[in-house]
Amino acid sequence: MKRIWMILAICLLLTGCGVKTRSVYRVVTGVEVAYSRAGDTLYRTYTKQASMGSILTYLRLLRPFGPTVPKESFDTSCTIKLQYSDGTDSVYLQQGNRYLRRDGEEWQNIDRSRATLLYPLLLLLPSDA
Repeated sequence: MKRIWMILAICLLLTGCGVKTRSVYRVVTGVEVAYSRAGDTLYRTYTKQASMGSILTYLRLLRPFGPTVPKESFDTSCTIKLQYSDGTDSVYLQQGNRYLRRDGEEWQNIDRSRATLLYPLLLLLPSDA
């Protein structure tokens, strides 16, 4: 009997402390891209795994590093909106091939050579939605 009370007390403590027993995963269900260059804007919408995977791979390749304050404005900019299965969104803003920010956080420097890959990728990858 003592053992049951002890187990029950431990369960109550863990529940009261807010210990999560199961984590909730969210997956990307859609991607919207608006790429502006020299006055023209290229729009893309993706819902297929392969297409979304290409954009997600691009974002991973950028490898943002170090907070910064953009010192110049660029004639190219891009907005990438990721839509998640739990109904939330993440918005990435890219300025030229130098800066990236996510959801209003600080601007980050990005790898310039990798950032130039987005426009050719969008030309090769038409909307699938």
